Amino acid sequence: MNKIAIVGIGPGAPEYVTAAAVKAMEACDVLMGGKRNLDTFRHLGKECYVFGSDTGDLIRYIEENKAAKKLCAVVTGDPGFYSLLDLLAGRFGEDALEVTPGISSFQYLFSRLKKSWKDCKLLSLHGRHAALAKVLAEEKQVFVLTDRTNTPAKIAEDLIEDGYENITMTVGENLSYPEERIITGKPSEIISQSFSNLCVVVIEKNELGA
Repeated sequence: MNKIAIVGIGPGAPEYVTAAAVKAMEACDVLMGGKRNLDTFRHLGKECYVFGSDTGDLIRYIEENKAAKKLCAVVTGDPGFYSLLDLLAGRFGEDALEVTPGISSFQYLFSRLKKSWKDCKLLSLHGRHAALAKVLAEEKQVFVLTDRTNTPAKIAEDLIEDGYENITMTVGENLSYPEERIITGKPSEIISQSFSNLCVVVIEKNELGA
């Protein structure tokens, strides 16, 4: 029985894709992923299946094709960080999977900031809700994955409303791509700025805790 591969390709730029990830993709018949991700690997000459936010379509495709073809889900960052690993393990079982790790967005951003992330709380607001004020009451530093609704500006607005107007926000946009942008400022400085959908945010409390 064919294993289902899940391969992390890092933040996006080809130079951050590991040799192990390329080897895993080369061993598969079909690459499954978002269009931007798959376009990066068209040179491998693999059949491609593009899927979006509806993971139900992806599950159906895997069920219909896994017996005849070696399938590979290509995901940004690391498969175990708010990605497809839990979903596919829950549906097909851990023994049905082969997982290749990748460089996560938080690893990349903290390397650009030249800071350690070992004490940072990692959260995702991608299609989720989290009470940041409650988290910040207990944590000094928080890393957040954003989405179209929970944008950096919306996060800044919520932080100001919750009394965290003096904390520091760092927004990482289009990380690893030529158009990469990393901006640091107070919520009042971030709230009026526009960013793409490919953003992550680091929130840091100052020494006074706010």
